[in-house]
Amino acid sequence: MPETAAAAVAAVAAAPVTARPTILVVDDTPQNLSMMSDLLEGLYNVKLAPSGARALKIVTTHPPDLVLLDIMMPEMDGYEVCRQLKANPAWRNIPVIFVTAMSEIENEEKGLALGAVDYITKPISPSIMMVRVHNQLALKFAADALQQQNQQLEQEKSRARELLHNILPIEVAAELSATGKVRPVRHDAVSILFTDFSGFTQASATMPADRMVAELNEIFAAFDDICDELGVEKIKTIGDAFMAAAGLPKPCDDHAQRCARAGLRMADYLEKRNREAAFKWSLRIGIHSGPVVSGVVGKRKYTFDIWGDTVNTASRMESSGAVGRVNVSAYTYDLIRADFKCEYRGKVEAKGKGPMDMYFVTPPAAPADQSTGQEAGQ
Repeated sequence: MPETAAAAVAAVAAAPVTARPTILVVDDTPQNLSMMSDLLEGLYNVKLAPSGARALKIVTTHPPDLVLLDIMMPEMDGYEVCRQLKANPAWRNIPVIFVTAMSEIENEEKGLALGAVDYITKPISPSIMMVRVHNQLALKFAADALQQQNQQLEQEKSRARELLHNILPIEVAAELSATGKVRPVRHDAVSILFTDFSGFTQASATMPADRMVAELNEIFAAFDDICDELGVEKIKTIGDAFMAAAGLPKPCDDHAQRCARAGLRMADYLEKRNREAAFKWSLRIGIHSGPVVSGVVGKRKYTFDIWGDTVNTASRMESSGAVGRVNVSAYTYDLIRADFKCEYRGKVEAKGKGPMDMYFVTPPAAPADQSTGQEAGQ
């Protein structure tokens, strides 16, 4: 090897390129393949292809880090090979260097227009080719590293968005991400649902901590699913209490109906769970409708919350209710009376509110058992 070529090889060997990149050499002349192999194999994994078709087969199974491509080949010339490489999304980022005896400027322009990164004319200078190969590999690996970093960054951003959406409503999370803050909003018509377990304090005093947390997690996860299915926004859990709302952040006309359905579904879920579970939970559910103000408080561990007398009254509907029943205020009853059968309870004393008209929402009748039923008149 001439001294200048040896010096170039030494410089390339000392440069910071990843270990043993793979180079595909495509040329229909055996002597050229042999010469290129001798020059490159000390630093790179070298694959040889005597035709364009063979080159594409190699790329399909073992994509190289760089392609050295002759132009003048029978059946499929280098231009067509390059065109097919760049047309495939899986291969288009593989750098292609044309190595050819075609020295006209229009040939070089055509090759570069097809997506090649460089153009070397024969007879080649080993030192120039080695440096150009190394430079293109360095650029490719830098681009690959940047792409990987961008993918990792996007994955991190996606996880952050997912976590934020688990804490805040989607619309609120989007506003916080875009502006760094959330404007307080007044909602004129929403319904608030509260659930609470009767006798929880006594149960928690005797139940092992891990068992209690596991029980609450299972039940509240089911409540989360019910809310998601019915378009109700979970607000938070407070100890053994579960709070949700419909009609915010986006307003809707059927907010009271959504909460009533959710309450009935929650009561039904727990009643069925109690049939099989070792520990039986007693659940009260209350709903009230009216105006509230929503917003995000704090600058760390963001919390989306709602405030107003509607929230306080909904809590009183829960505490004034009965185990296994969905207790609603007169205002909520007026909103759902066309869609749900309700049982008037009369005026019931509510802590801090005095006597209030309250109603139990009647669960829908269970489907009739058709297995033994007879047609009327038989």
